[in-house]
Amino acid sequence: MKITKSAILPSRIIALFGVAAVNLSFIASGQQPPPTAVPAQQPQVPNAPIQQPPNVPISPASILSPNIENRRLQRPTRTVRIKDVTFVEGERVNHVSGGGLVFGLSGTGARAQQTRVMARNYLERQGIYVPVVETINMSAVMVSGQIPPHARPGEKILVTVSVADDATSLRGGTLEGTVLRGIDDQIYAVASGPVIADGIAAQGNAASVTKNHPTVGVCEAIVEREIPCDQLCPNGIFHLVLRNKSFGTATAITNVLNRWLPGSSYALNQGTVAVRIPDPFRSAVTEFISIVGNIEITTDLPARVVINQKTGTIVFGHNVKLEPIVFASENLVISTSESPVASQPAPFSGGQTTVLPRTEIDLFESGGRYNLLPGGLAVGDLAAALNSLAVSPNTMVRIMTTLRNQGALNAELVIE
Repeated sequence: MKITKSAILPSRIIALFGVAAVNLSFIASGQQPPPTAVPAQQPQVPNAPIQQPPNVPISPASILSPNIENRRLQRPTRTVRIKDVTFVEGERVNHVSGGGLVFGLSGTGARAQQTRVMARNYLERQGIYVPVVETINMSAVMVSGQIPPHARPGEKILVTVSVADDATSLRGGTLEGTVLRGIDDQIYAVASGPVIADGIAAQGNAASVTKNHPTVGVCEAIVEREIPCDQLCPNGIFHLVLRNKSFGTATAITNVLNRWLPGSSYALNQGTVAVRIPDPFRSAVTEFISIVGNIEITTDLPARVVINQKTGTIVFGHNVKLEPIVFASENLVISTSESPVASQPAPFSGGQTTVLPRTEIDLFESGGRYNLLPGGLAVGDLAAALNSLAVSPNTMVRIMTTLRNQGALNAELVIE
């Protein structure tokens, strides 16, 4: 068509008024404006009932058919299963704990008087009366464990046995019957049997060596009482709780499930997704939850840097980015040495020889050169750049904290 001056409108006007400005341009040129696009239908309200196609009822067979792959969202390159990033609300473990005695230690037991009193009281309850217990082959311990959901009486679980006195090793010991109580002070399990300790401890008159943790071991316990669980799906709805809270992951779960079964799920918040059970699965809730758990989604993990100050360990997320920065960091080394000297009195003065302390403290500063880190580095490039700086983990902790305070670290910083 022939364009006239009246048909040309400044781009700023079109940007401000949108479709109305475009229609005005067509009217000015004497032509009919194009029909306005019909707005897209509003998404279904989460609380609305599950919509089914007319005369095509949803059945378990159709849901389990291979065509489910065509009804999913396009599978991304890196996916995870829903059950790997969530758990069903109400399916939780319960902590139990108790105190007991370990016998049969080969000279590595406790020397504390309290442990001997506990052993004498225990033997008296067994009908054995001993006036004095003089042995170092036993230890007072704390026993703790977790009972999984729906554990039945008679089921065996593993519990942790930890030394509560001055015993040096639990290797080769046997835990006597120890009741394990819950937070309600009810007995839910009983632990007894050989204690398996991976650590090794050996000592002599002038030296000792220890590998791993010989004062901690594991033992078996038997569940004596079932812990009641809440109803799994009250009102035909169950909740998926995200292990790592994220609005993006919660939205991804909702979109996948609604693409599969329209109106079947909605996100309550960044950590919880509600899922409705369709009518064909009201009598097969476990099967439906299993199907939902095997559906794959794309997770949206936040950019995060986790720093453990005790061990100097630093973990970077895959999407951590840095702004371009120039920084200088120096390492401060403090050296302390003790060199006591003897003070000799003058001959025939009647004095005594004394030892005088002498402490030497030296400070060394190293580094201090300027370093350039370009912005937008990926995790691999960022690790290579940080390794090239040749700084200690503790120095890296200070660097990351300073970068966070300066705003150059585009990630959440978690310090443990």
